[in-house]
Amino acid sequence: MLLNPFEKYTESQLLTVGSLAMFVGSVLAYVFGARFDGAIDVHFSEYVRIYQPFFDNLFNILCLSFALWMAGKYINDKTRMIDILVTVMVARVPFYFIPLFNINNFISDITDSLLNNEAALRAGSFPDISIFDLAFLMVFAAISIAFLVWFVILLYSGFKTATNSKTATHKFYFALAIVCAEIVTKIILVYSR
Repeated sequence: MLLNPFEKYTESQLLTVGSLAMFVGSVLAYVFGARFDGAIDVHFSEYVRIYQPFFDNLFNILCLSFALWMAGKYINDKTRMIDILVTVMVARVPFYFIPLFNINNFISDITDSLLNNEAALRAGSFPDISIFDLAFLMVFAAISIAFLVWFVILLYSGFKTATNSKTATHKFYFALAIVCAEIVTKIILVYSR
């Protein structure tokens, strides 16, 4: 259920879950100061306008869906856009948990503190940051990486189901589509700030 829901649930159930998750994830991002400023990115900011997480999510979903659909059409001419769209919407669910770590701008404050101590880091001395904050940041990084892995597993499971992908070359097209979507979304979302 957590790694490959695409074979167990109907398209309409998955679309409902994906849509609801996108809405809740966007609200959480606004409340906790997060931006989904790339197909596989989440960053924190003190100033997030209410529409930005919604726009970020919608744009990321559409761009990644289009890139994967194009790869899927190359692999299997019968690949349907709705299957890829549902796959992307469900796969993004792990990203929506990440803003919860920034309660009271906690992660933002820690990263700002590290950036302000950049000179100390370059000089080889330990920055002025508590061990608790550093430990929390490392735990957050590990959990974020786990969520990214979960996202890729979900995305590949759905893509494989939608396209009937079987070869290593198909995996290359899958990865290439993600990279292209990341580049396009990153460029456009950075310039739309």
